[in-house]
Amino acid sequence: MLSTKFAPPRISSHSVLREHLLEHLQEANHSRLFLVTGGAGFGKTTLLAQWRQALLKEGAAVAWLTLSVDDNSLEAFYANLVGSLHQVGVLDDSEISPVSVLEEGTQLIPALLINQLARVGDELYLIIDDFHLATDPRITRLIQALVDSAPHNLHLALSTRLAPDLQLGRWRARGDLCELDCAELTFDFRESHSFLRANLDPAISVDTAHALHEQTNGWPIGLQLLSISLKANPRRRLPSTPGGADLGAYLVEDVLADLPAELLEFLQKLSILRRINVEVAEFVTGAADAEAMLRGIEARNLFLLPVDVPGEHHWFRLHPMFVEFLSQRLDRTAVDQRVLHRRAAEWFEAAGLVGEAMSHALLTCDFDYVVELLGRVPPPLNNITQLNQFMHWLERVPQDFLLNHPDLLLLGIWACVLTLRIEKADIWMTALGRTEHGQRWSVQLDLAKAALALQRDDPGESLRLLTPLASTALDNAFLEQLRYSVYVNGLVSAGRYSEARRFGHSVLARAVRQSQDEMAFIAMTSSIMVSLYEGNMLEAERIGARLLLEAEMVHGRRSVSACSLAAQVAPVFYELGRLDDAREALANRMDVLRLSAPQYMINLARCHGRLQWLQEAPRQALEYFKQQEEHFRTLGYDRGVAHMLAEQIRIALASGDWRFAESLQVNLDDLRRDHREPGPHQAEIAVLAVWSTARVAMARRQPEMTLRVLDEADRLAADYNRGLWRVQTELLRAMALAQSLREEESRECLRSALAMGYRLGLQRTFIDEGEPLRGLLAKLGMAGDAELDGYLAIVSGQATEVRAPVAVESPVVSRVDSLLTKREREILGLLEQSMSNKRIALTLNLSLQTVKWNLRNIFSKLEVSSRYDAILAARRQDRA
Repeated sequence: MLSTKFAPPRISSHSVLREHLLEHLQEANHSRLFLVTGGAGFGKTTLLAQWRQALLKEGAAVAWLTLSVDDNSLEAFYANLVGSLHQVGVLDDSEISPVSVLEEGTQLIPALLINQLARVGDELYLIIDDFHLATDPRITRLIQALVDSAPHNLHLALSTRLAPDLQLGRWRARGDLCELDCAELTFDFRESHSFLRANLDPAISVDTAHALHEQTNGWPIGLQLLSISLKANPRRRLPSTPGGADLGAYLVEDVLADLPAELLEFLQKLSILRRINVEVAEFVTGAADAEAMLRGIEARNLFLLPVDVPGEHHWFRLHPMFVEFLSQRLDRTAVDQRVLHRRAAEWFEAAGLVGEAMSHALLTCDFDYVVELLGRVPPPLNNITQLNQFMHWLERVPQDFLLNHPDLLLLGIWACVLTLRIEKADIWMTALGRTEHGQRWSVQLDLAKAALALQRDDPGESLRLLTPLASTALDNAFLEQLRYSVYVNGLVSAGRYSEARRFGHSVLARAVRQSQDEMAFIAMTSSIMVSLYEGNMLEAERIGARLLLEAEMVHGRRSVSACSLAAQVAPVFYELGRLDDAREALANRMDVLRLSAPQYMINLARCHGRLQWLQEAPRQALEYFKQQEEHFRTLGYDRGVAHMLAEQIRIALASGDWRFAESLQVNLDDLRRDHREPGPHQAEIAVLAVWSTARVAMARRQPEMTLRVLDEADRLAADYNRGLWRVQTELLRAMALAQSLREEESRECLRSALAMGYRLGLQRTFIDEGEPLRGLLAKLGMAGDAELDGYLAIVSGQATEVRAPVAVESPVVSRVDSLLTKREREILGLLEQSMSNKRIALTLNLSLQTVKWNLRNIFSKLEVSSRYDAILAARRQDRA
């Protein structure tokens, strides 16, 4: 016998301590049987070795036995089992020696072994690793006898790739069985991050760790193989597909060695599918016994993972690293994968799963079939988020095919408009306009051109194109919603707020007011713009916060509609002094908004950069604004460039670097000269240039120059009725007058600015001017009005607490506290953020089953049947 069988492999110093699993095992240490079941590379041996160390520290006796293919007989297994027990000194009686027992007959083994173990007084843990190698039925019967009849001090632990053929229902019902499977053995992100810090790079970024964790699904051996590969070639970028020679060698040697050829062929064909059920597996592979083969794959723990989706089918997916390996093997066979993809497309279309049907259809390279399928299952225009995927499909179809299907081409044009593919939209509109169908759809094409003009940051041209269509009856709700968005945006940019409000209340806007489509929510961002451009932050918050919450609940936190609303609401929260709310509104949305409508991108950049300045450091904020300046230059959005230059000038002056500010001012003045023609955005660039000139002049102690240039800002603020422009200009004038020692005039300007600011709800406009303005406000004195004096205390920094307007109530509210447990309230709060069950499990470090169980309790207590209804019910409970 090899003594190495009686001790676990040495635990590497780089191993991750499986704290929550060890805690689970320790809590269940009374159990009769511990069953750790999982595929290759899931860390079963490492976990049990760590548990063994913990048990030894507590003084327990722990016997260890590692099986090999040579132990696949009762005789060999028994000999090694006795050897492992001798190794820890719990058995030394010659009565159960392998030689004497086997001479008398193997049927005596269970009784003799149980009788001897009954004499051991201490707690004894017997750990058998790789139990799947023990295929002799007599071994299974021996283990069954030990489980059923062994003394209470014996605790048996088995690690195995296959579920053993043991009768365990009685022990499971009694709570005497502790089970762990692949779902629990998989690393959570915290464990993956720890592993990567120890094995790849101590300074690895959270984003890189997340990417590797997602690629491997937390499969420990997968992380190890990727770490080895990346460590050997540090300059290598993260692999887009998680394969490699090391993975292939590992799987061939340790996983597929004894796999039947027909099962391997079946798996290779399944690798084209992102998710699997019995019906699609049978249809695609042609295997009549697909159900039995899937059961065999599941029994072997061959990386078949359950997929938690509602519906009649029981879905699985293969581990992505295993899929990559199988795909490479499939490529080396004579199997025509286009045929497999055609079958998959047909099955998914029949099942109503359009996304998967299209993905497979494109891989057939049969574009006639692709166009036919696109025509049969067009995406709904009222869901903008889905259009991105539709465009990915459509862009892969040659234009000649699309010209034969003009309805589909028009749908593609709208998808381009809504997903900001401006150049592609121009190309397709030109192509469609040259056909006989161009005149038929002239109204829609003009509306599309107006939308594209707005995306090019030219609201004047957009308004010119759309004005003739303002009262035209349109074909459907989507077109009416888009017209509302574009037309109101143009009116607001021109300062025509009354017209914008009248249009919003008209019959033509009914499709916006009475809908929860994504396009309707996006259209309502234009309504927020009315308040924003007027400077009325209180009204903007009242409208915007409610719409943002509704869009998140209906379409999800990262939907296009929710992100668009967040881009409008975040600067409102910032201006109202609700900095944490502003940061939360932008969190996990920056990537979605980086390429969006110009106004959204400007709002995002200004708000995020100012938060950096306040909550981190000026240098980081300055660098961020510089990066965004280059981003806007690349896109050709000069208004965005002007805003980024103005922000950099403010930071430079606040840091005392007026020379650098002057160099930036030169660039801003050049930009202003390039936009001298009249127009709303040209006026905005001019105002930014005037304000920055005024700031630089005050830094150079030239207040008269400041007062001279501010007159133009006054005129433009009046022309476009921009309330915030008026307040900001008055504040700069007040500071310049104070610098000129014209104190009474300065106080008069301050009082005027305070009155307007109070009415509009402005705070950060005052506070961000810093110490020079704070000093003037502190000297101003009280007005004798309690509300106005309280406002003065806030904007001058004298108030101990900033009073913000009333926020939208949280859906997870106080009355629910009496109905739900703390854990259930936590889960309900995460539901509000549109998290999936799996994401909630990862966030709270729970198993997926625990999350589902808690959700069932929540639904029962709130008397609802869905996640969305649970949130609404919680809100109703609070109002009751």
